[in-house]
Parts: sequence; C-alpha cells; structure tokens
Amino acid sequence: MVMSGILTMFSGGFIWPIFAAYVRTEFNASLHLVGLAVSGYFLLRMLTEFPIGVLSDRTGPKMPLIAGRVLSVIGAFVSFQTKNVGVLIVARIVWGIGDASFFCIGTSYVSKLFSSEKRGRALGTFQAVEMIGNLLGQALGGYFADRYGLRMNFLASAIMTVTALVMVTFIKGTAQGPFKGSIASLMPSWGTIRQVMNRTVVVICLVNVVCMMINNGLLGTIMPIFSTENIGLSLSQYSLMVSLSTIGNITGNLVGGVLSDKVGRKKILIAGFVIGVLAISGLSVFRTLPTLLFAMFLMGMFWGTVYGAAPAYIADMVAPEIRGIGIGIYRTFFDLGGLIGPVIMSGIVGLFGGERGYLFSFYFCIILVVGLIALSMMLKEKKPTSVS
Repeated sequence: MVMSGILTMFSGGFIWPIFAAYVRTEFNASLHLVGLAVSGYFLLRMLTEFPIGVLSDRTGPKMPLIAGRVLSVIGAFVSFQTKNVGVLIVARIVWGIGDASFFCIGTSYVSKLFSSEKRGRALGTFQAVEMIGNLLGQALGGYFADRYGLRMNFLASAIMTVTALVMVTFIKGTAQGPFKGSIASLMPSWGTIRQVMNRTVVVICLVNVVCMMINNGLLGTIMPIFSTENIGLSLSQYSLMVSLSTIGNITGNLVGGVLSDKVGRKKILIAGFVIGVLAISGLSVFRTLPTLLFAMFLMGMFWGTVYGAAPAYIADMVAPEIRGIGIGIYRTFFDLGGLIGPVIMSGIVGLFGGERGYLFSFYFCIILVVGLIALSMMLKEKKPTSVS
C-alpha cells in the first residue's frame, strides 16, 4: 500500500503544479474554463466514494484497487493525447474515479489495521509517506514541463500509474467472496447512513468540504495563474512553492496524527485552522519568492494537520463493520470541496476582476477557515481504546 501510494501521489504531484497552466496555454482557455477543468477530476469521483467504500467492505481491497488503477492509466494517457478540452475534462473525470478507489480503500484499509489509540499516528504516517511521492512529483513536475513541454507530464504520469497498477496486484486483504448484487446495492441505505452521520461526523465532513475548496480552488486553480501571470514567477518557481507546501503537509500529517492521539483530535484541528488563517493571510500580501515559500509551507502545515486528524476522527466515531461506508462519506465530502472549490474561486476572481479579484478570493478563504474554528467547538471526542 505504501509503495503504490507513493507512486500514485508522485503521478498526481507531477500534474498538480502545471495542470491549470496546461489548460490555460494548450487550449487557450478562460479562467472559468480552467476552473471547470480542474473541477472535472472530482465531478463523478464524489459519486463513487460510497459504492467503493461498500464494495471494499464486501469483497476486500484488491479488485477495486486494480480497477481504479486501470481507470487512472486510461485517464492519464487520454489527457496526454487529446487536443480537445472537452475530452480532457472527460479524461480527468475518469482519472478522478480511479484515484477515488485508491484513496478511499487505502484510508479504510489502514484504519482497520490499528486500534483507536494508534490510529491517528498510523493514518498520519501513511498519508505523510504518500506525500513524499507527491513532494517528489511536484518538485520535478515544473522542471520537467519547462524542459520537455507541459503535455509530456501526462505521458510520464501514465507510465508511473502503470507501475502502481502492477504493485496493487500484490495487495492482500480479507475478502468475503465475489460481489453478488446490483449496483444499487452498493449504495448504503438511509438507515445505515443515519448510523454513520452523527454530529461529529457531520462537522468533520463540513471541515473536509471547506479545506478541499481552499486546497483545490485556491492552491490548485488560482495560485498557479496568479503566481505566473501577476507576480511573474516561472512554473519551476511555482513548483518549488508547491513542494514547500507538501513538505509542510508531510510535517502536519505526522505531527497532527501523533498529537491527535495524545492531546485530542479537536485541539489539533483548531491549531491547524489557526495556521491556515496565518498562511492564507501571508499569500495575500507576500510578493517575493522566499516569503511565498514560507506561506506555502504554512499552507501545507494547515492541510496536513487537519488531514492527519480528520479521518481518524471519522474512524473513531463509526463502528468497524461500517467503517468503509464512513470513510466513503468522508471522502465524498472531500470530493465535493474539490469539485466546487475551483468554480467558486475562479468565479470570485472573474466577478471582481484583476488583482482585486485574486485578493478577494484569499479573503473569502480566510473567512471560511475562521468559520471552521467556530464550527469545531461543537465537536465531541471518543476516548481512545485498544479495540479497533
């Protein structure tokens, strides 16, 4: 899981810093179309998290993981070949479904291997190690694009995804037999959803939406264009910024996961939100590369701290036999934020125009994170136990 996770994240990181610029330059797209293209990755992905979580509970992780890697290979290769922005969006949709399979099943699988007093550390470590692959991909993606052209990043990503596909064939997990039933039976009943959706889970899901809106909308859509077109940075310099963000993400995952086991998940989440307010404020005023690197590191700390504690929070509050569904719900809200974030942020920039529009998108994100601090005061915690 770790090795395939590193490769999967490397592949995604190779695309992340250059995708908005790729759509902007290769397809002569408006900012609104760039936002739609970035959102395409999450368009159907959010609808597949439920059935993927249920399927993994019923059949074990191996076959859904293999199917997901196949879809990601197809998405990456079509993204490399196409000259049509509509086909690119469809390819990203397929790619997103494939990645949903890996991340949903991987999170659920690891959470089931550890008892609650070690779960935060385990999930934080697993995600931090994955982020090493993301870091390497982001660091090299901009340089690779500057040297060989933006389109070649997608071919390289497809090759890496094929390697990850081979790796997941060695995954083992408890299977309850081949799946027998209709596609509709993969969707949990309303009664099951009510078992999962207690107040704490609802709050964490809302946290997930907002954080992904900021991550995919501000960092994935607005910052690449703002940094290169308004501040005057190169793609290589922006890739370096994203790499610092990922280093912060890795640090946040490790620290957040471990400390959430020791001092409580609620305190760690709120600490992460405070860091987020400072980071976004810095991005709104800094204009030199060193200061922007510092702000991006803090952005990574913000996201990593929250992401290290949030899934452990969900796993704590959901019974083991429906934990796959719980993670599926959590991931669905994750994808919802990734879907609407680019559209909302690009809409704000387009509405107000120029540098003022970019600044208003930063201010909007600060208001959202402050709201999360207030919302998190409602959270309750379950005392860690040695039983998973």
